[in-house]
Amino acid sequence: MSVHTAQVGIVGAGPVGMIAALRLADAGVSSVLLDSKPYLVKQGSKACLIQGDVLEVLERAGCAQPIADEGVTWTIGRTYVRDKVMRSTTYPRGPGFGPFVNISQYRIEQVLAEAVERHPLCELRWGHEVVAVDQDADSVTLRAHGPEETADDLRFAYVVAADGVRSTMRELLGVEWTGYTHSDRFLITDIKADLPLAKERHFHYDPSFNPGRQLVMHPQPDDVWRIDWQLPPDADIEAERRDGTFDARVRAVIGDVEYEIDWVSTYRFHQRVVDQLVVGRVLFAGDAAHALPPYGSRGMNSGIQDADNLAWKIGAVLNGQSPAQLVETYHAERYAAAKENLRVTEATIRFMVPPSRIRRWTRALLLALAHSVGAARDRVNSGRMAEPYVYDDSPIVAPQHGNALLGSFLPDPVVHHGGTATRLRKLIADGFAVLVVADDLDTARTLVRAAGAAHAGLSAGTGSGVGGITVLAPDTVPGDAFGADVPVAHAPASELERFATGWWLVRPDGHLAAHGPAGATDASLDPVDPVDAEDSVDGVALDLAAALRRCLGHDLPATSALVKEAR
Repeated sequence: MSVHTAQVGIVGAGPVGMIAALRLADAGVSSVLLDSKPYLVKQGSKACLIQGDVLEVLERAGCAQPIADEGVTWTIGRTYVRDKVMRSTTYPRGPGFGPFVNISQYRIEQVLAEAVERHPLCELRWGHEVVAVDQDADSVTLRAHGPEETADDLRFAYVVAADGVRSTMRELLGVEWTGYTHSDRFLITDIKADLPLAKERHFHYDPSFNPGRQLVMHPQPDDVWRIDWQLPPDADIEAERRDGTFDARVRAVIGDVEYEIDWVSTYRFHQRVVDQLVVGRVLFAGDAAHALPPYGSRGMNSGIQDADNLAWKIGAVLNGQSPAQLVETYHAERYAAAKENLRVTEATIRFMVPPSRIRRWTRALLLALAHSVGAARDRVNSGRMAEPYVYDDSPIVAPQHGNALLGSFLPDPVVHHGGTATRLRKLIADGFAVLVVADDLDTARTLVRAAGAAHAGLSAGTGSGVGGITVLAPDTVPGDAFGADVPVAHAPASELERFATGWWLVRPDGHLAAHGPAGATDASLDPVDPVDAEDSVDGVALDLAAALRRCLGHDLPATSALVKEAR
């Protein structure tokens, strides 16, 4: 018998599935996570890096701080050619978590699992294997075999398929998995050792300890290092471990230093993406949706952003704030992000593992010239590191028209609030929020009144509104000008110049959805109930209300070509 146990089912209790559950819970949506494993299993470092902006997603779920505290934060990546440093790249460390934090995927999963198990809207069921899927216009039913060989039929409004690169959900729904699997093998070894190396990213081309190929090293907490070799075709790692030559392989890299092996695994990487991320009421996320090489650390990081994107949209639909078409925009935004990640990683792989004789010759020449010729050095590709995708062509984000911030993740400058240094993102409300950027008190007052009017009017009409207003201004605007409910963040002119003056609509996932000036635009001449354009304040309010309605999906067509029909 089918039982509607929760609003959303999530298949796969990895980092993507668990953060999806927690972000859905933030929207008031209940979920059940199903995972075929009997319990949380440690499998080496796996994904070993979380990007600083992605940690912001975990912070909204209350899970970022222990990861940031335990992890290894680094700001410099070094690229070596034949054992000599060819290039050092410094990544700016902002006021938040730092650009990159190295920590094992298993530890991230532990932190998330503890949060999931504490949350009353989340239920985690280990040992439940999904064996069948059936969906109609209103729901999805999953048949799951439990640990005692019981069969349960569980019905949900939506299902998130986050069951990894070998996704059962993908197979059950017949979803096409386009792309390829690379023929070369790679070796991951996690070792515990006190190495005389800076705790940074170290990427080697053609080193003496892996000639003709590459190797990358990443530090982990507790003096663990992840070493990732490209292997020759005839490498037999199991034989090496039996006859002792594996020790020689490791010592060629680290020298005569005591070490302990924590994990050894070989793999072939994928360059793949599903043709549709939304199939009826099933949404694919993480490695179930797209598989990427590890270089640039775009796998888990993009998967967590998938989860954040789909969670607020499902929440808005189930809470009656948005039409069902809003969920379809998950494909539009995250498929574009996946394709961009594939484009970036494909360029890296074609340099790392040249597919033709001409490309091999070109790479050899560039590496030979890299130490002495700047133009050659610039073309040595050791992986472009992960960063949030900019939704510059989304149906629910205003067109950029030269405003490059639209669609991007909200910048996070150092600001002062109440006489204390903090960062801007800390002062942005959960849910939809409005950031008012003003040079003077009068402009700030007009925009704050307009944001309040837009919120009150749209909430009365649709049950939807902005969660809060934050003002970004010079210190000539008093910090208590708008009371305790509207924080004023003071910033120097150099930071204010990053933002155009006016209002900015911030989505629940932290991306900037729309911008408008302090004065009303022509769009405000169109009547948008229930706000009346009686003065300049209400004119701006109309613009903001229209932007919020657009972002909530009220302007989307009734049917969409974004979604494949349920099978």
